[in-house]
Amino acid sequence: ALARMIEHTFRHEKTHHQELTILTTQKSVDASVIPLNQGISRLQVLVILYDVTYLRQVEKMQLDFVGNVSHELKTPVTAISGFAETLLGGAKNDPATLDRFLGIIYDESKRLTQLINDILTLSRPDSNQNVAASVALKKLVDDALHNLAKVIQDKQIRVEVAITPDLLVVTDERKLTQIVRNLLNNAVFYNRLAGHVTISAQVVDHQLSLAVADTGIGISETEQARIFERFYRVDKARSRHNGGTGLGLAIVAELVKSMDGHVAVHSQVGVGSTFTVTLP
Repeated sequence: ALARMIEHTFRHEKTHHQELTILTTQKSVDASVIPLNQGISRLQVLVILYDVTYLRQVEKMQLDFVGNVSHELKTPVTAISGFAETLLGGAKNDPATLDRFLGIIYDESKRLTQLINDILTLSRPDSNQNVAASVALKKLVDDALHNLAKVIQDKQIRVEVAITPDLLVVTDERKLTQIVRNLLNNAVFYNRLAGHVTISAQVVDHQLSLAVADTGIGISETEQARIFERFYRVDKARSRHNGGTGLGLAIVAELVKSMDGHVAVHSQVGVGSTFTVTLP
């Protein structure tokens, strides 16, 4: 394609501009071929190639994200609209049906709210800004567990917090709170009945190592490579049933990265998973 552009420029003595894909490297380039004939006896051309591969990748990610968001928003909205329409059509006269449908509408509205909050977190303009403060880690974890108390009780999950009460870390409290909550949500909601969750932390060489281990469904090696992608779900059916948005671990990865940290997963299908966050 580039050769044809050069040939065309020589033939017509006009500038040609086109975006091309280099087959050998699969890179996208913005190509311009400009004739140089001022004061030159023989026509020459100037070829300018600008690598736009990253730009096109970002555009594709944005389109994929918008498509996924539209799909995810449509699911709870459709459910809310459908059940509300059924109630308005006369089903509200049956008390049992009314209670059940209102419960579904309430659950779907909560899921919709969580999805919107997750999307806002990922698109927050100040996500790369860190506000350092002294944080009592055990209290932060205990507060996050308090919000999950009902689910933990219903699923008979045994929780062990291996963090000393006097452990203080200097970090961004808002971001660390979101990280801990998302990891605990993942560990609790995808755990088995009467399962076990362990949260441990230690500071070594001025680095915080926080681990959340569960006895849940586990993640295959193939899926571990994609677990931090936006909207990726290991068990799609269970994720929707639990009200998951598919953004929880993506948010963890984004926040950890913004704090110059690292997150890793070690998992075995049918045994459980351990997520380890390391922060400076």
